[in-house]
Amino acid sequence: MKKYLSLVAGAMLMTACSNDAEVSGDNQSSGQEIAVTVAQESLTRAQGEIDASVLQTAGFGLFASYTERLTYENTSVSPDFMYNQKVVSTDNGETWVYNPVKYWPNSTDYETGTIYNEYLTFFAYAPYEASPKDDGRCIIGMSGRYDKGDPWVNYRLVENPWAEEPTFKQVDLLYGVKQINATGGDDLFYNETKPAFNDRLKVYFRHALACIGDEITIRLADDFKSYISDYASITISKVEIVYNELTTKARLNLNSPSGPNWKEIVSGELTTTRTYTKTFDPAINLIENNPYEISANEGLFYIPLRIKGCDAPYAEVTVDYTIKPKNSITGSEYSGSVSTRFDLDLTLEGKKQGIELILTKDLDLLHLTYDITDEQAQEPSYSRQWK
Repeated sequence: MKKYLSLVAGAMLMTACSNDAEVSGDNQSSGQEIAVTVAQESLTRAQGEIDASVLQTAGFGLFASYTERLTYENTSVSPDFMYNQKVVSTDNGETWVYNPVKYWPNSTDYETGTIYNEYLTFFAYAPYEASPKDDGRCIIGMSGRYDKGDPWVNYRLVENPWAEEPTFKQVDLLYGVKQINATGGDDLFYNETKPAFNDRLKVYFRHALACIGDEITIRLADDFKSYISDYASITISKVEIVYNELTTKARLNLNSPSGPNWKEIVSGELTTTRTYTKTFDPAINLIENNPYEISANEGLFYIPLRIKGCDAPYAEVTVDYTIKPKNSITGSEYSGSVSTRFDLDLTLEGKKQGIELILTKDLDLLHLTYDITDEQAQEPSYSRQWK
C-alpha cells in the first residue's frame, strides 16, 4: 500500500499597533468612525461552508484592544474597546455594519497642542456566536471582556457532522488576520493627516481547521478495469470512513501570526471518533462509473492538533464490493470488503484534503491524497497536482 501526503498552510495576525510611545495627554475620539470591510477573496471554502453569503448573514465577532500610544506587544490590556461585536452585511458585502459605532481614538498634548495617534489592536473570528455554550454547538466558550491578553475561542467537534437534520452543524471556524495596506505598511490606526485603508478596517479571514473528505472518489485501477471488464462486473455497496483519535476540543488564540494557534483543553473527553458511512442502493457499477465521485459536502472539519499522551489521529477506510461474472462466463458471484488506514495530516490549516480510493487487481485498496493549492493565497489557483 502506498500513501502520498503533501499539504501545507499558513496564516498571519491582524494587528493595529505601531510605534512605542509614552502615554500622556487627554484621550479623546478622533471623530472618525471605524468602518469595517471584509476581503471577499479570503472566503474560499466550498458551498455549504462559510462563504461570502453565509458570513454576511451569520456575521463575525470583532474584538479591539485599546493601548493608547503603546504597541500591543508592550502592554497587557483587555479587549473591552470592542468585545465580541457582531458585524454583518445586508447588501452583498458592499458595506459591513455594527452597533454601537466606534471611533478611532487620538490624544492631545495641551502643552504643545500636538495630536498623537493612539492604537487599537483588532482580532476577529467567524461565524459569530452570541452566547457560547458547551451544549452540542461548536463554539463553546470565549475569553471575557476584561480578561487581559489575547482573546480566544474554544471549539468542539460537532457530535454528528453528517446528520440529515443536525441540532448543531459543524462550523468552519475562521479567524481574522492582518491586511497590508496599499502603501506597504501594516498600521490600522487612524491618522488625521494620513488615513490608513481609506479609513476602513479590512478583515482578511483564514481557516483555522483542517478539512478531509470534501471530495471522495472511488475508481478501479486502469489495469484492473482492463482485466475484469470483459468477463465480470464489480459493484460497491458501502463506503465507511472511521476517523480516530480526533482532538475533541481545543482553544484557538486569535493572536495567530504564523498559523492558527491551537492549545489543548485538558478536561473531559480528550479525543473522539467520527464515522462516515455511505451506502448505495442499488450498488454502484464501477465498470460503468469509473471513477465514481461521492456527492459534495461529505467532508469533516477537524482540529489540527494532537493531544499529548494520545495517539496521532488516523482514518480507517473500508469498501464493500461484489464481483459478478457476466452471463457467458462460468463462475460464482463473490462479495467481500477491503480496507486501508492512513494518518491525518496536522499541517492542514486552511487546506482541504480529498480522498481517492483505488481498487487494484489484487483487491488492495490504495489510498491517495492530493493537495489543493493554498486556498488562502491572495491569488489562489486551485490546481490539483498529484504527489
